[in-house]
Amino acid sequence: MLKIIVVSNVFPHIPNSTTILFKNIVPIIKKKLEIKVFWIITDDYGERIKAADPNYEISYLSDYNNAREILEKIKPDLSYHFIGNSITDYAFLVAERFLKIPSFGHADSQYVLSQSNNEVVIGNYFREQTSRKKIFLENVRQFFEKKNVGSENNIKANRGINFLKKYYFLIRTLRSIQKSHLEVIAELFEQIKLLYHPPSVGFQEKYNCDLMFTENSPSVDFLVNSGLKRENIRVVGNPVWDNAFEKRDQILPKEDKKLNILFITANLSSGQGKSDFSKARRNQMIKETVTSLNQFHKEISLVIKIHPTGENYTEYSQLLEKFKNVHLSQKDDIIDLISKSDVIITPVTSTAAIIALIMNKPIIIWNYFHVEQDLLLRTYTALECKDISELGNCLDSAKSFREKNAERINKFIDENFSYGNSLQRVVSEILDLVKK
Repeated sequence: MLKIIVVSNVFPHIPNSTTILFKNIVPIIKKKLEIKVFWIITDDYGERIKAADPNYEISYLSDYNNAREILEKIKPDLSYHFIGNSITDYAFLVAERFLKIPSFGHADSQYVLSQSNNEVVIGNYFREQTSRKKIFLENVRQFFEKKNVGSENNIKANRGINFLKKYYFLIRTLRSIQKSHLEVIAELFEQIKLLYHPPSVGFQEKYNCDLMFTENSPSVDFLVNSGLKRENIRVVGNPVWDNAFEKRDQILPKEDKKLNILFITANLSSGQGKSDFSKARRNQMIKETVTSLNQFHKEISLVIKIHPTGENYTEYSQLLEKFKNVHLSQKDDIIDLISKSDVIITPVTSTAAIIALIMNKPIIIWNYFHVEQDLLLRTYTALECKDISELGNCLDSAKSFREKNAERINKFIDENFSYGNSLQRVVSEILDLVKK
């Protein structure tokens, strides 16, 4: 039996890039050999569940002293990580290296943000926040924030306490592999430094895995510059894009004459995007948008889809309490929601927005937070709404914009989002690693 540990901040039934990946690759691997995936849930907010999938087993970080203890108990063949500045992933990586357990992971892809005068600007979906002061203040706010783990219960816990528990877990892990007190202190300072002032090169060096997946070729040079080993990186595409491509031609018949609008929210906290985002401005945007849509001259149906883990369902339900004609969604399948929609509105490019673009849906970027270098706006593949007074006109012209710019949009999709067999490529690489 192949045993894989997955370090995750969400339960396996909640959709994100990690859970979607394993949902798709486990059935393929099972054709070759038996598999058991051990999910180590890192965020402890008091909620406990049992795995619904017989191939999964769920454990909780808070039940153990350190990563070495978990690894020695489970004895995995492989460990999986989402590569980046994660305290818990790093704790597991150092213990895995000590115990000689192979690791594999996913590294974020980069896209062309702009091209002009022979200069190519590469980045994520938008320009990252550069103000250390703003990042620090947002992290302080989040430290004292109470997190509601879901709409089904009233469990609340302090995010700051959870954050400190993760650092304590890292300390105990470092001590478990014979790191000295001085070495532990040095490691902690390095981790804190990475939060607020990452170097221009080598900032991901500590997160190297034996095998690392990325989505497209332009990402490779960036990832190498960030400190990852070129020889361990594999370009495999993205299973999420594969699902979107498969669904794009499955046109669903309209069940009513309403204009079905899907509003996808944005969570730009902790410096994710150079913008004037704040929770207060986010709440004001939601109120203005719903009020404006209620005055639209056509009959509409509005679904607001919030982030499955990064936003609070209770906050939004209280915010939308006086608006009776809005459906709030958090954990529904995003591809299903997009399939049923006629037009997408969102404040910023996100994975969900890219899925909508692939699925031939008209997209309106309601640029309320003045996000810099937004990918879909820079590539002229989405319609921009700059003011709430323009929203009605944008809805009227969104479909014609998509049709008029179809050639440009399709070229952009072809160049940046690969299609086909990404899951098989991922599985083949994993099985090769197991053989080695």
